[in-house]
Amino acid sequence: MIQAAAPILQKERTEIIDVLRGFALLGVLIANLEGFISFALPEAQLALVTNTTADQVTEKFLLLFVDNKFITIFSLLFGYGFGVVIERVHAKGLNVNSFFIRRMLWLLLIGVIHVGIWWGEILNVYASAGMLLLIFRKVNNKMLLIWAAVFLFGAAPLVQALKTYLLNPNPPEGDLVINNYYENVKAGDFRGIVKSNYQAVWFIFFERWSQFRDIFEALGKFLFGYYLLRTGCLKNIPAFLPQIKKSWKVSMCMALAYLAWQAATNIFGVKVEGKQWKVLEFTVTRAGILSLSLFYCLSIILLYNRYRTFQLFHIFRRVGMMSLTNYLVQTLFYVVFFYGFALGMIGKLHMQYVIPIGLAFYMLQALFSKYWTTHFLYGPAEWVWRQLSYQKRLPLKKPDNQLG
Repeated sequence: MIQAAAPILQKERTEIIDVLRGFALLGVLIANLEGFISFALPEAQLALVTNTTADQVTEKFLLLFVDNKFITIFSLLFGYGFGVVIERVHAKGLNVNSFFIRRMLWLLLIGVIHVGIWWGEILNVYASAGMLLLIFRKVNNKMLLIWAAVFLFGAAPLVQALKTYLLNPNPPEGDLVINNYYENVKAGDFRGIVKSNYQAVWFIFFERWSQFRDIFEALGKFLFGYYLLRTGCLKNIPAFLPQIKKSWKVSMCMALAYLAWQAATNIFGVKVEGKQWKVLEFTVTRAGILSLSLFYCLSIILLYNRYRTFQLFHIFRRVGMMSLTNYLVQTLFYVVFFYGFALGMIGKLHMQYVIPIGLAFYMLQALFSKYWTTHFLYGPAEWVWRQLSYQKRLPLKKPDNQLG
């Protein structure tokens, strides 16, 4: 008998996945705050807000330990979550393809709207890569890993190589796009901000081909996350503890090699010359980022297995239970904090304040998440997205006997 589709309830969730999502969101928040300095300012203005020793130390720390690492974790977990949805819908006897494509199209719409508020959003990439994930639904575990490697270390570097060899590395229109964005944000011209956000996305991600590279990279991470779901290791950590510890040691060794290379090139000034070496560096860097991201994840998993009552894990878990909502709320924070019609801190915030401000706002999100998940079944954004996906109205408020 075909059962009606229904979203995952809180009691059915894998706790460590929510813990990891909450942990990833902390790093994503800090990295994106940095992005409003390092990627959104003209060079002259950037120099003014990174001119102290504390600024420069913070910048190097973020480069080594934060940049691209937490969004990688977020991507792996999205792949894991997409796999959960696919397998759950399949178990209900429904058409997986039509359901999942509908779910991704709604996510794509959310992402396209989100781009107008902030050009650095990732949901449109996730939706595009998510639809491609369906192609690999019936592939065995070994082939999932092989295809993950192909997209991460083959297809994405190939697009990067084409960019390196065929496109001007410093096009003059790039400065115009950044300057136009900065001036609109600084002035608080909302219509101008929306327009310049879409212009920035079109130039950076389509004209410069980064969108296609990022989709391939996200798909590789999704496949790896789907593989982790298939193994069942995160649902039964004690049974897989020997393999997890071994993987932790391997990832640590690879991460240390990556950090040594990054320190050499970005702190001690070792130069990589030649286009072919730039492409190789891109590939090796992606492997290093993945290894450090996995090291973070595996460290959290091992600590959680031993000290799961530790309060910090409860904080991460509550935030992670409504990760889409919290990701979108972070964007609202950037708008209020940086845009000229609100606090207008664009071009004024020094790099050294990124981490403490990020931690402070994250604690506010943690308090909000604790309240919300105590009284409601889903986060607000998750509730809307699930209703659109399942094409039926779902309850939001918890019954009185489930509060907590």
